[in-house]
Amino acid sequence: MFQDHNFKINSFAQRNADNLALVILMVSLSIQQKWSTVGHMLSNVKREKKDSIYVWGNKAATYDYISTHKHFMYGQMMAALNSYYSNDLKAFSLMKIFLKIDGLGIAKAGFVCQLVSGLVGCMDSHNIKTYGVDPKSLVLNKNLTSKRGIQNNETKIKQYIKLCHDYGTRNLWNSWCSMIADKYPKDFIDAHHVSELHYTYLTGDYNE
Repeated sequence: MFQDHNFKINSFAQRNADNLALVILMVSLSIQQKWSTVGHMLSNVKREKKDSIYVWGNKAATYDYISTHKHFMYGQMMAALNSYYSNDLKAFSLMKIFLKIDGLGIAKAGFVCQLVSGLVGCMDSHNIKTYGVDPKSLVLNKNLTSKRGIQNNETKIKQYIKLCHDYGTRNLWNSWCSMIADKYPKDFIDAHHVSELHYTYLTGDYNE
């Protein structure tokens, strides 16, 4: 599943700034929502833009941020991906880029990294239970400005990357898709279907 779909999404996101913005929007819209509903929400936002009923609260803040900064983020992302850094250092650079986005915490920034590069992953509420992760370890105070506060945040980011890479980005993707397919059998054909929707939601090539 990861092999089939993640690389397609990587290519999609790396093509241009508008595609990157769509990927981030999809991640934002998925927060505290059933995965089966995200495609409809994303289609609505494509049509209605900020007037969409799904753009509210923190999601409105995310929309505003990526609308303003998408070209800058895209340039930063591609510079990191084309660097000679190790995968862990690339992941750290990407996480710092995406954590600047209003409305995204450490888990969803990790989800963006997974979608654009095949690195890191998303420790959402489902995976927290599956892997026994302490939710407190995923709380990041992005408003800290002291040297010690910034260092503590960077340490948390590195620990999160290590956690995801130790479990394996591919494994996190595949196990999550299998879990969601089993949990919501009326919404999905199988785990492959759950995985495929990550790509077809972005392209609009799916049945609502």
